[in-house]
Amino acid sequence: MPTISSTSSGSGLDVRNLVDQLVAAEGGPVTSRLDRKEISIQEGLTAIGTFKGALLDFQSSLAPLRNTNAFKSITAMSSNEDKFTAAAEDNAVTGSYNIEIEQLAQSQKLKSQIFESEFDIVGTGTINIEFGKINNNSNTFEVNSKVPLKKIEIDSDNNSLLGIQDAINQADVGVRASIINDGSGYRLIFNSENTGLENSLRISIADDDVNNADQFGLSQLAYNPIINNNTDTTTNVESGQNLEEITQAKNALFSIDGISISNSKNEIANTIPGITLMLKKVTEGSIESFTVEKETSGIKQSIQSFVASYNELMSTVSTLTGYDADSGQAGPLAGDTSIRGIVEQIRRRLSTSFNGINENLGSLASIGIDSSREGALTLDEFKLDKALANHADEITHLFSAAVSTSDPKVTVSSTKIPNVNGIYNINVEQTPSSGSYTGLAASNFPASITQVPEKFSLSVDGAVSGDIFIPPRNFQSGAELASELQRLINADDNLKRSGADVSVNYINNAIKITSNSVGATSKVDVRSASQNLSALSGLIASQGEAGNDLRGRVNGYDLVGDENKLKLEGALSGVVLSVSGNQVGNRGDLIVTNGIAAILDDLTNSFLTNNGLLDSRIDGFNLKIKDVERQRADLVRKLEVSEERYLKQFSNLDAMLGKMRSTSNFLAEKLSATPLSTK
Repeated sequence: MPTISSTSSGSGLDVRNLVDQLVAAEGGPVTSRLDRKEISIQEGLTAIGTFKGALLDFQSSLAPLRNTNAFKSITAMSSNEDKFTAAAEDNAVTGSYNIEIEQLAQSQKLKSQIFESEFDIVGTGTINIEFGKINNNSNTFEVNSKVPLKKIEIDSDNNSLLGIQDAINQADVGVRASIINDGSGYRLIFNSENTGLENSLRISIADDDVNNADQFGLSQLAYNPIINNNTDTTTNVESGQNLEEITQAKNALFSIDGISISNSKNEIANTIPGITLMLKKVTEGSIESFTVEKETSGIKQSIQSFVASYNELMSTVSTLTGYDADSGQAGPLAGDTSIRGIVEQIRRRLSTSFNGINENLGSLASIGIDSSREGALTLDEFKLDKALANHADEITHLFSAAVSTSDPKVTVSSTKIPNVNGIYNINVEQTPSSGSYTGLAASNFPASITQVPEKFSLSVDGAVSGDIFIPPRNFQSGAELASELQRLINADDNLKRSGADVSVNYINNAIKITSNSVGATSKVDVRSASQNLSALSGLIASQGEAGNDLRGRVNGYDLVGDENKLKLEGALSGVVLSVSGNQVGNRGDLIVTNGIAAILDDLTNSFLTNNGLLDSRIDGFNLKIKDVERQRADLVRKLEVSEERYLKQFSNLDAMLGKMRSTSNFLAEKLSATPLSTK
């Protein structure tokens, strides 16, 4: 018998130890089962996290390939960056070009006569600054219609040489003024901020002393670049040419492949599509060159990364879902149908065919990407290099999501990429045009408006102008009159509020006013014109000719454009095409591709997104863990009840044993005291 220790009841029974052993025996198997279950769930949860991380890594490898910009790495290299630099955009055509730089563009600089001090009072009035170029054939100054007349008011507060400098600079009119002491006195320097012949200066003065061309007052700063025949060429007084030219405005003169080109800036951005040249120095008779090449090493690296990342994903999946024969252990996600479904969907997308899009590269296999027996991808780099060299544009279709056109004058101006792959014919039935008004034959030039201003009014795109006044002025040519009309019309407040503006040209001895908008609502009507103005310009009150809407047909839908834009419908809804040029009929193809990288990126994103499939699986594991925790709590409560019952039972037993022992002791004592007891 076990040794009975003393208890309060006197039985010697170890109730606490017996109860603990019974409770442990009852709860032990359940606890072990819950421990094993929780470990299995935690392993599954960790495995899902591992798979999610691998899937995120795989998705990261898709990002460079789903964007078409990754496949448009064009580089331009200059043979002599001291003379010029070259940069290429994605739409540049590869090739090699020769360049010879004869002259750099420069801005015009003018200087005033000498003043004794920068605080000398010059005069008051208005400084009118215009930009344009000299027409040597007609001896006229043709105003740059893109730059409106600039006016700077000079009063008694800013009529010093320094005050006029500050007023010009604060007005921000495209001219910088500075004061220079050349040793003999102070001069005010006018520097056109923009280079090129079209940014030469004409500075006219409305002098408060009434005489606007003499050498007194504010008219000391007048500069009329045209010297009239009756002007004293010694003093140039009558012409108002009181400033002296320091630096002549010049265009950049250069040639590309023997073609002579003139440009107002040294930054040449529109001569070759997609190429920007920055001219720095003349080549002094030598011929330099620049090359435009497609850079494919980055594309190749992205494809290699895609293959490696896919294989890493498949290796992770094999570890998590496979069976290790050596250890006899299955992966934590073995038999998981959701993981198997994800992998199957990814593998299926790899076999997407592009035969209807590409002429040469119809699948990943055509660029050297194949599947091995184990399910990994292999890459034939020789085959890939060949495809990159010969069909780089088709590789773009294999991987990226893009909408493009075959006609360079029909461009995609939207970001929407329909969820379809295909080639769709673009047919333009009517090109957009602008409304215009053509006047009667104008008078012979030179011609003048004398004594009082002449006025006219017109409507542009339905917006009605106020009365527009042409002040007295001599016009040397119809082009000069057209330039002034354009400036005045576009300065009208009513038209500016409506966003309406025009271009005015002198064509075939007639003034033509054209709205700068396009479409059926584009129209120019002359509402009124004074008699003398009609005689001079040929403008009479009459209606012009309305413009035309853009009309086309794509994918079976008849479309009406908004200005020069066609909004496509049906499966191509959301795509917007910008149409330029006047060609009607077949305008090439619209190519819509959702390449493999784009498809897989969207697919993996659907798995990885919040509340997606993987989040649901993680939530499922977490629910199982909570269920285990609930079962543990239930077990604790159950064992507490059992412990209480055992304690009560064994306490009663202990008490009963104590009484029995006490009775036994009492009887033994009595029996030992009787006469019949054996001695």
